[in-house]
Amino acid sequence: MNDKIIVKAAKNVVESGEGVARNIWLAGLGLYSRTLEEAQQVNEKTTTAFDELVERGKEVEIQTKECIAKKADKAADESEAVTNDLLYRLSGIDREKLDHMDDKIDRLTQAVEKLAE
Repeated sequence: MNDKIIVKAAKNVVESGEGVARNIWLAGLGLYSRTLEEAQQVNEKTTTAFDELVERGKEVEIQTKECIAKKADKAADESEAVTNDLLYRLSGIDREKLDHMDDKIDRLTQAVEKLAE
């Protein structure tokens, strides 16, 4: 009887050990699966965050270009005003009057060319 009890106890230990080994194996597979899913989620979040940053960057680029264009226009206007002021101080001729005179000269030149024909 003792032999039967010992054999039965040994079988229980082996079966118990196999169950533990199987559970360890299954836990490892579960860990692998969970890690893979989490890595995919992180990848998706990273891609989404990157795409959002690209869109924000486009908006900032547009705003920056508009701002630079406004500043360039303002600088050009101020430069022209300074040039006109300097021209007036040096020659006493207003830029608008000078432009008006250029227009008159152009019209006179055209009239003379017509008369010459």
